[in-house]
Amino acid sequence: MNKTITETGELNRSGSFIRMMIVYFVICLIGLAVMITSINVLMKEHDKKLTGKICDLVAEKMNNSIKYMTTSAQNMSAMLTAQKHRDLQALYDEFADLEGDGYVSMGLIDDSGKVYASDQQLAEFEKWHLIDTAHQADPVSISSPYRSGLTGEPVITLFADMKYGAGKKGWLFLTYPLKEIQNMASTETLADETEIWLMDTESNNVIQCSGGDEHGSGSWANAMLIFERNIDKRDVGKYSEWMQSMKNGKHSAGVVYRIGSTRYSQVYADINFMHGWNVVVRIPSSAMSSTMEKFRGVVILYILTLLFSTTVMFVLTHRRDAADREILKNLSIHDPLTDVMNRRALDVAAHNYFQNTLKPDCAVLFIDVDYFKLVNDRYGHDAGDKVLVEFAALLKELFGDMGLISRYGGDEFLVFIKNADKLKIESKVSDLKRRVHDIKPITRKEGDDYSISCSCGGALCPHDARDFVKLKACADRALYRVKNLGRDDYGWYDGKKSSEEK
Repeated sequence: MNKTITETGELNRSGSFIRMMIVYFVICLIGLAVMITSINVLMKEHDKKLTGKICDLVAEKMNNSIKYMTTSAQNMSAMLTAQKHRDLQALYDEFADLEGDGYVSMGLIDDSGKVYASDQQLAEFEKWHLIDTAHQADPVSISSPYRSGLTGEPVITLFADMKYGAGKKGWLFLTYPLKEIQNMASTETLADETEIWLMDTESNNVIQCSGGDEHGSGSWANAMLIFERNIDKRDVGKYSEWMQSMKNGKHSAGVVYRIGSTRYSQVYADINFMHGWNVVVRIPSSAMSSTMEKFRGVVILYILTLLFSTTVMFVLTHRRDAADREILKNLSIHDPLTDVMNRRALDVAAHNYFQNTLKPDCAVLFIDVDYFKLVNDRYGHDAGDKVLVEFAALLKELFGDMGLISRYGGDEFLVFIKNADKLKIESKVSDLKRRVHDIKPITRKEGDDYSISCSCGGALCPHDARDFVKLKACADRALYRVKNLGRDDYGWYDGKKSSEEK
């Protein structure tokens, strides 16, 4: 019955704890998700910025390399102009076989557009319309990269205007292998992972400068094949915006996209001396974010460890609180001296029984220790406590499996028995009347034959009353009659009033 009194509260507390833990886990998981998302965003920005710096560095190197080439071409054309040669064929014959500083071939163009070069070079001029590029020199122009029929490698041709004869305008041209620029583009940092390309804005054609496949250096392809074909559908829009910014003439822009399980950071930067061409640097995030990924792993491990630790702490705290509540519960429903129920707890249990039972069948016994005040006066209160403890233990032994036992006040006890069997109760009360004499206030001394006795009055439901309050009153009257008749006995309520009550 005492379990019935408190089990609802225990269930509510357990439910509250479970709900609290669910809310805690949800908050922690949301916080963890937000933190991981934030770290991922920071990693993307970090990758993009680092790739941009590498791209700017490569573009600067390329610009410097091309600037060096154009300066060399301008110096050579100035030297030829100063010599005022009249016959360009003779001049070409003089240096045609010379080995230049990095260039693979050189030649001259007169004011009529005649090209002084080898037959192979003449074919290249025809194929790639290089005369048009020469006319753009002011004072220098550069062709788009093209594959040389002479070397089989990508090359560019620089044109520098010059004067010859009597002020006639001509052009000097120098053809450089693109490898000279590619070498300038290579970087030791992340060399195995970094891909560097030259990209034509108009055609989207790309030329590899460096990458994981060293044999692919100098290869030509289209951006669709290299970058766009396998991009995750979720990133296609961002990539298209990146391409459009290039076509719109923006100096530099970056994008992060995924191909399969790999995330790439890709940035372009324009080349000042090669109009319409851009440097494109692409790096997988694994090459740059390994430190950040380790940091993210440490953060996740820390959060999970903290979550586990706090969970253990909460569980242990809950168990400790539950144990404390159990102690408090016992204190609130048990008499601290005799360890039987107190009056309030038994009243609640009995009232619950009557409210929840359609046809109650029970008994109430009021039991007193006879002349208990004499025990305290003669032997002291410690001896009186000993008597009460042993008497309560005897009640629990006899009636513990039948009903609820309560110390109802002082030396008075109440036993509430459901499904009452009158004969069985009388048998137990007889045992109590006999065995209570064995309880002694103190250790037996020679000549001290004092022993304890008790009186008991009982009432039955529904015979005597149909609610707990009236049933207690009936049992109390029965006890009162037993006391008037001399104590050390028991009796049932018979409906009659004592002389004192009358």
